[in-house]
Amino acid sequence: MSESENISPVDSTTDRLLRWLLLSGDRWVVAAVLSVGIFGVFLVFGFTGLVTTSNPNRAMWFLNGTINGLLTLIPIAVGINQIVLSQELGSLDDLYDQTVDTADFRQQVADTAGVPVSSPQAAAFFLDLITAINDRATDLQEACDGSLDDQLQEDIDDYVGTLTEQTDTISSSLAEIEFGLFETLLVLLDYHNSWQLHTTRRLQATYGDVFSDAANATLDDLEELFLELDASRDYLKTLWVQRELSELSRMMLYTGIPAILVAALAIFGYRDIPGITVPQPLIVVLLSATVAISLLPLSVLLAYIGRIALVAQRTAAFGPFVPRDEQQRISGQVTMESNNMDD
Repeated sequence: MSESENISPVDSTTDRLLRWLLLSGDRWVVAAVLSVGIFGVFLVFGFTGLVTTSNPNRAMWFLNGTINGLLTLIPIAVGINQIVLSQELGSLDDLYDQTVDTADFRQQVADTAGVPVSSPQAAAFFLDLITAINDRATDLQEACDGSLDDQLQEDIDDYVGTLTEQTDTISSSLAEIEFGLFETLLVLLDYHNSWQLHTTRRLQATYGDVFSDAANATLDDLEELFLELDASRDYLKTLWVQRELSELSRMMLYTGIPAILVAALAIFGYRDIPGITVPQPLIVVLLSATVAISLLPLSVLLAYIGRIALVAQRTAAFGPFVPRDEQQRISGQVTMESNNMDD
């Protein structure tokens, strides 16, 4: 089982810790935790004698390699920043067309969701979409009550019940968010609507002739809402990734220079200063701290890139494709459909 599957839903202390470490935790704090972990490991190995601290050649070899790596890592951070900036720059016509397209899409979402103006705040924007999906599901059930055979009515009731249960959960979480792109995206990661889009299309394709005009129109609205939700979520993810990469490049620069400085000072000052004898336990502590600080940029890189990669993994199958954790539900629905067609 993958890490992304282990962290959702949150059911235990381990799950909550993994979710904080991989997704919800502040990246500075996560990087600090990783660095403290490195410091603790070297400290334990140093005091137990598993790591030799009395041989300067080994320390020099590691610190020299670390400095070389950091001098390579910092230009990479600058390159990341340039990539992010390249997405923000453009001609006046391109920027104007992008703004117009965004405004047109927002108006389209507002029309489909039935709100006068879509909110500029991410959580409220998606709350309008989720609420509209919930309302359309209720409208579908009302349009189908009493007009279908028992088996098909049961299928509609199950579909609407599961849909409204999920949208109620997501709506309550979105309502608690005031500001924050990632907080909104984090809530939406737990909403897999791929199976809902699939089921909506299947119902209309299989039973469109049986449904009333009102039911078919509601299914059309649901399909449009699901597509708009996916597009909006992908756009939100794009904005967040740009901000995350920009922040990553700054954090690597902020930590890279001090890390190089500490490693350089350790290289020049590792041997005993004339007239001063450094106790062995203090050497272990100082060397462990030097290793942890010199690897701090790597901890920052791991904290940020790990979260970006996990978010990309969990959103890769949204839309017309069904994630693996939804396959069982879809398989049950396909079997139900086959049995109905056989009847």
